[in-house]
Amino acid sequence: MTDLFTKKVTIYNDIPKTTVEERHFDRFVIDFCNIQGGLISKADGTIENIVNAQTIITKDVKRYKSPLEYASIPIDLREQFFTVQIGDFVVFEEVDDIITTSRDFSDLQSKYADNGMVVRSVSANINGMSVDNVQMANVG
Repeated sequence: MTDLFTKKVTIYNDIPKTTVEERHFDRFVIDFCNIQGGLISKADGTIENIVNAQTIITKDVKRYKSPLEYASIPIDLREQFFTVQIGDFVVFEEVDDIITTSRDFSDLQSKYADNGMVVRSVSANINGMSVDNVQMANVG
């Protein structure tokens, strides 16, 4: 059997401002990923919208936390975990860009426009089985 989960991706989380911390951007490299792409056609009356859909499936579920769980983890321990939510940006390889401002975040999206995606949907399928995974896609 061929292992399809051999890629690494880098996720940049846009963490909103809270009462205890300012808006910031966290970076995390996610292992055990499979990147899939294809065209999706959506018709609305007489208008057809064709989208280049990208989906990332990761089996790195041990380090995944939901956005609420992630926010409750102490800041110094967050580097051991990742989260994903709508609006985050994923680069389809391991990169080390440092993001500190919303302008940097915008520039990152431009820089990796052909090798990344803005997350528009997330599905965490974690049930304690060997097939558990987290999926993120650029279509909703």
